[in-house]
Amino acid sequence: MGVRRNRPSAGVVLDVAERYEWIFWAAIGLQVMTGVGNLGAFGQALPPPESAWGTKLIVKLVAVLALALLSVPRTLAVVAMAGTKRPRPGLLSTYYGGTTVVVVVIAGLAVWLAHG
Repeated sequence: MGVRRNRPSAGVVLDVAERYEWIFWAAIGLQVMTGVGNLGAFGQALPPPESAWGTKLIVKLVAVLALALLSVPRTLAVVAMAGTKRPRPGLLSTYYGGTTVVVVVIAGLAVWLAHG
């Protein structure tokens, strides 16, 4: 006899995914706004892109841009599923797992940039 697991209903899964998407895109917007503001305020004092620090910064910025671009299909999938009220758990797991991997890489790059 196997262990029976209670799975959340489709509505709960989609509600959580929709809330996550709102929070995610608000956070990306905040990063862009603060990043542009910091570049405007401190850009002249930053090391050039050819320096080791500048190269690390470029790599991190490209990784954040990749995160935003790779998140668009995930958001569109959540919107489409919410319209039908039929989630596809395997697809959502793939999208959110991929997002987690990219975020961990970006966090590693941030530590590398700060301490490397």
